[in-house]
Amino acid sequence: MEDEYEAAEFLSIRIDEKLSSFSTVSSSGCKICRVPNPLRQINEKAYEPHKISIGPYHHGKDHLKGMEARKMHYLKRLLQRREETSVQRYVMALKDKEEKIRECYAEPLDHIDGDALVEMMLLDGSFIIELIRENQIWKFRELRKNNDDFPNFNVVSVTRDLLLVENQLPFFVLLELFHLSTLVPNQANEIEFIHRALDFFSGMIPGPGIQNSEVISAQKTKNLLGLVHDSWLPSPEVKDSYGENSAVYGEWNLTRNATELKEVGIKFKKMNGDEEKSLFDIKFENGVLWMPTIRMEENADCILRNLIAYEQGHNDCQRYVTDYVTFMNCLINTGKDVELLRYSGSLVNGLGDDGVVATIFNRLCHSIELSD
Repeated sequence: MEDEYEAAEFLSIRIDEKLSSFSTVSSSGCKICRVPNPLRQINEKAYEPHKISIGPYHHGKDHLKGMEARKMHYLKRLLQRREETSVQRYVMALKDKEEKIRECYAEPLDHIDGDALVEMMLLDGSFIIELIRENQIWKFRELRKNNDDFPNFNVVSVTRDLLLVENQLPFFVLLELFHLSTLVPNQANEIEFIHRALDFFSGMIPGPGIQNSEVISAQKTKNLLGLVHDSWLPSPEVKDSYGENSAVYGEWNLTRNATELKEVGIKFKKMNGDEEKSLFDIKFENGVLWMPTIRMEENADCILRNLIAYEQGHNDCQRYVTDYVTFMNCLINTGKDVELLRYSGSLVNGLGDDGVVATIFNRLCHSIELSD
């Protein structure tokens, strides 16, 4: 009986210790989460970094170690911007935020000590900031010419890696480093960084969108992927009617694909010029389905998947991307449906095979929760 009591006491202590270290912050807050297994199993490679690790989740993987020297190179450039010779100012600023940084990750970071965490934030954050600052193609080419030590620096692959759910830094870390490394620190630094970041990532987005940095709250932004998500919006008119009468947002409940709709007289047309404000602005008028153009190119599947995973992991954001791909999955069953949309101009197939695009949309909708 005494042994049972001691065992129960030991178990109680162990559970109490777990409770004391358990974060009560909601997962819908500023958490940087892992991709849920049901989503990961559909296309695991879409959530894995190819070139660079950012943050703790993929740090130290063998195939990503080649970029660690590049990070150090970029940290040196960040210091040179203000003619600094020491990282002390940056380390002290991040040290003060260590606990806040840890709270931003859904998984405990007990295996990473304070110094290692601060160094990771500094190196990864400096790389991101300097990469965004030099957002001009000719500069990338000059960098590659002048730096033979880094022959495998593929800008597109790295940019893709910066938009992965698991490859993120807390946004306030980036803002802090940008502010500290700016020649004239002031309150406008936040807006400047948001504007530069959106401009940098705009080429990765597979369709038109409203990217207005003035409506983005730096304090509410969780990370770079969250920044892109929160800026890729329907136009104001459609956003106001979300869930009421938009083709994408719940009223139609389509059960027929594009080919079948065409057979009953529905026409598909590309949204005209100035009206093509956002990928999410789909409308149906007088038997015509007007659609903005989506570009299905090399990284489109990956970007859409990570934006969907972001929406699935945060209950405090609208699921525009989830709803859009659900709508497209209704329209597309086979390559024949893709061909029809392609001929209408509402889909650009940069992957070559219409069947491949059909498979992408069919698989995008696996294991996702739809909007209410």
